[in-house]
Amino acid sequence: MKKIKVALAGQPNCGKSTIFNMVSGIEQHIANYPGVTVDKKTGFFTYNEHRIEMVDLPGTYSFSSYSLEERVAKEFIIDENPDVIVNVVDASNIKRNLYLTFQLLEIGIPVIVVLNMMDVAKRREIEIDSKKIAKMLNCPVIEATGSKGIGSEEIMQNIVNIASNNQQYEDFKINYEELEPHINAIEEKISSSTSPLNKRWLAIKLLEGDTSITEHLKHQFSNIEEDVKKEENIFHEKYDKDSPSFLASVRYESADIIYHKAVKEKKIGQETLTDKADKILLNRFLALPILILIMFLVYEISIVWGYKLTDYTWPILAAIKNFVIDILPPANLIDVPMITDFGIWMVNSANALMNYIPIFFILFALIAIMEDVGYMPRMAFILDRVFKRFGLHGQSTLPLVLGGAMVGGCAVPGVMATKGIADDRARMATIFSVPYMNCLAKVPFYTLLLGAFFKPDMALMMFFISTVTLFVALIVAKLLTTTVLKARETAPFLMELPPYHMPTFKGVIIRASQRVWIYIKKVVTIVLAVAIVLFAMLQLPGLNKEAEAKYEKSLDKALSSFDNKVKKSKYYEEVNTKEEVSELLNYYDGYRTKRMVATSKDSAKAIDEDYLALNESYFKFIKPKRDKEAKTVNKALRKLSTDRKRILRAIKNEKVENSLLGMAGRAIEPVTQYAGFDWKINVAFLSSFAARESAVATLGSIYENNKADDMRAEEAMALNSGYTPLHAAAIIIFMLLTPPCIATMIVVKMQTNSYKWMVFAIFFPVLLGIVLSSIVFSVGLINNWSGVEAMTYFYITIVSIALIIGLVPSKRINWKGGLQSKAQGQYNIYDKNLNKGE
Repeated sequence: MKKIKVALAGQPNCGKSTIFNMVSGIEQHIANYPGVTVDKKTGFFTYNEHRIEMVDLPGTYSFSSYSLEERVAKEFIIDENPDVIVNVVDASNIKRNLYLTFQLLEIGIPVIVVLNMMDVAKRREIEIDSKKIAKMLNCPVIEATGSKGIGSEEIMQNIVNIASNNQQYEDFKINYEELEPHINAIEEKISSSTSPLNKRWLAIKLLEGDTSITEHLKHQFSNIEEDVKKEENIFHEKYDKDSPSFLASVRYESADIIYHKAVKEKKIGQETLTDKADKILLNRFLALPILILIMFLVYEISIVWGYKLTDYTWPILAAIKNFVIDILPPANLIDVPMITDFGIWMVNSANALMNYIPIFFILFALIAIMEDVGYMPRMAFILDRVFKRFGLHGQSTLPLVLGGAMVGGCAVPGVMATKGIADDRARMATIFSVPYMNCLAKVPFYTLLLGAFFKPDMALMMFFISTVTLFVALIVAKLLTTTVLKARETAPFLMELPPYHMPTFKGVIIRASQRVWIYIKKVVTIVLAVAIVLFAMLQLPGLNKEAEAKYEKSLDKALSSFDNKVKKSKYYEEVNTKEEVSELLNYYDGYRTKRMVATSKDSAKAIDEDYLALNESYFKFIKPKRDKEAKTVNKALRKLSTDRKRILRAIKNEKVENSLLGMAGRAIEPVTQYAGFDWKINVAFLSSFAARESAVATLGSIYENNKADDMRAEEAMALNSGYTPLHAAAIIIFMLLTPPCIATMIVVKMQTNSYKWMVFAIFFPVLLGIVLSSIVFSVGLINNWSGVEAMTYFYITIVSIALIIGLVPSKRINWKGGLQSKAQGQYNIYDKNLNKGE
C-alpha cells in the first residue's frame, strides 16, 4: 500500500480543522511539534489502496517567520517534505486567503486548493469560478463545505491522483520582473544544495530575510548571508525598493488578478449577518458587559456545573480505590504494610486529578465552540487594549477567568487555555499570572481561617481576597514582561475577525476529547512520579523505637478493653486471638467504608451480599439484628475501630512531624518566622503543593485535640494554634501569592516546555509571598494592626500600584509637530493618541 504524506495549510479561521476532521475521521494523533508547545495534529486514512497521513499545520497568514506558528509550519515543510499540500481557503474571504496560496504554490510541492465555506459564499452571493481559478493556478480547486461534509471525496481523490502522477508536476513560478536576476543569482549560488526543496523557493525566502531558511542553508553555504545582502543592496540601489516588500506586493497583485477574473460579489458593500452581529457584540458600550456575561457562562457551565458532574464520577473513582485496597495486603491492627500505604497514596493522587475530567471536557468543548463560532478573536480585540498595558494580551481573558478571576476557578484549565495565545511573551506572562487567581481548592483554606479569626468581618475579607488577586496578577505580568520575559518573542498583533460560523458537533467532540486525552496521558503520568517523591518525603525516616513502643502500648490497652467486653460472649472463641481480631476489624472497617459510598438501596444490598459471602460468621457482628451476644461484640468492635483510627492518626501526625517534609518545615522556620509562620503552618503549605485541599486537612490534623467532642476545625485552630488575626492575615496573603499545586506546575511545564520555567513558577511566588507577608506582618506588629487593618492596607497598596502602572504609557513618544494648517482637528486627535502611546 503506497503511503502519501499531506500537509494541510490555511489561514486562521478558514475552517481548516473542519476539513481535517471531515477527511481524516477519528484516527487522529495529537502531539506537540519538537521543542515547542504548538499542537501537531495528524490524521490517518486509507483511500484507493493508499495510506494517507495528513498533518494539520498551525493556521498562518503567511509562510514567513513572524510568529511561532509560521515558523513551525515552514519547518515542517522543510524537514518532512510532504508529497502534497492541501490549502484550505475561506471562500467568503477569498482575496486575502490567496496571498498564502501563492506562497504555498511557490514551495515546489503540488498544491490542492480547497474553497471551504462555499455555503457562506453563496449566501452572500459571491460567485466563484473555481474552474477558471484552477486553470489560472494550474492546480486542482475543489469547492467544499466542511461543516456539511461536502467535498471530502473530491479532496481524497485529488490527493491520490496528484501523488500517483508526481512526475507530471511543473514548478510554479511567479514572475518577479526586476527582482528576477537577483533570484536567479542566489538560486545559482545554492544550486549544489543537498536540500530536496525547490531552489528557486529557497532563493526567494532568502531575499525575504527568512531566518529559518538562512539557518537551514548556512551549514552548507557559510557566506550565504553576505551573498544575499549583496543582491538586496544592488536591487535597492537600482530600484529604491526593499526585496521583502516587493515580493509581497507582487503576490498581492497576483491575488488581485485572480479575484477580479474569477470572483463576482453581488452584495459588495452590503451589511452581512456578521456585520449586524458585530454591531452588538463589538459595540463600544455593550462589548465588555457581553464578554463578561459569556465568560461567566463559560465559568458557570464548565467549573460549577462540571464540578457537580463529579458527584456522579467520583463514586466510580471511589470504587476503583476500594478495588485497589481490596487487593492490597490488609493491615495487621496498627501495622499497615508499606505497599498498602503506597498503593492508597498513589490511587488518591491519581483520583484527585482524574476527578477534574468532567470539568475539562466541558471546558474544552466550550473553547472549541467559541473558536468555531469566531468569538475568540473578538474577545482578544475587546480586551487587548487594557491588557497590553500590563504585558498581557486580549486572549489572556479566558485563562484568567478559568483560573479564578472570580473565586472558585482552577489554575490547571486556566494554564491549559493559554495555548491559543499567539504572542509568546504575553502567553508566558499569562501562564505565570493564572496561578495567582483564587482556585476552588483554596476556598476551604480561606473559609477555615476566616471562620477562626474574622467571623464578624468575613464578607469584607472575602471581598479583599476575591478581588486583590487580579490586581496582583496584572502587576506580576507587568514585572515579568519588563524583566525576565523581556527578550521573549512577540508576534505582530495581526487579527482578522472571521465571519460567524455554526460549529459542528463532530469537530467539537473530537477536539475536546483530544485535549482531555493529552491531559490524561501527560499530567497523570508525571503527577504520579511526583507523588512517589512526596510519599517518600512524608514516610522517611519513620517512627523511632520509643514511639513504636508507645503506640503498641496504646493498642494493647484498646485490645484489652475489647477483650474484657466480649469475654463473656458465646462468640468469644471466634475473636480471642490478635489475628482473629485484626481480621474482624479489617472486615468491619471495609464494610463501613463501602456502605458510606453506596448510592442506592440496591448497591447497599449488593454490598451486604458480598460481605455475607465473604465471611458469614463475621457478618453477624456488623449486622447483629436481634442477637444480643453479637450486639455486644458489635459495640466493642466499634469502640476498637475508633481507637485504632485514633492511634493511626497519631502515628501519621508523628511521622509527618519527623518526616523529611516536617524537617523541611522546621528548616525554613527561620525565614518564615518574620511572616509569623511556625513549622506547622510551613508543613501545611509544603503538603498543599500536592493539592491545595491538603493544606486544610494538614492543619486540621495538626490542631485537632483528639477529644471526642463536636468542636469544629476552625474553633480548634483558633483555640490551639496560638495565632492572632494578624497571623491569619499574613497566612492568607501568602496563600494568595503561593505557588500552584503539582497539577498546575505540571501543566506549566507542558505549556512552557521547560523545567526551568516550571521551577521559576514555583519559587518566584514563594519569594514574593514570603516578602509581602513578612512586610505586612512585621509592620502590623510594630503598629499593632488588627488582621482586618493589615488586609485593608495591603489591598489599598496593591490596587494603587496596579492603577499607577495601568495609567503610565507603555511607550514614550519623543516627537511631535508636522503640518497643521489643514484638518487641524484630525491632527489634534492624532497628537492626543501619540501622547497616550497608542
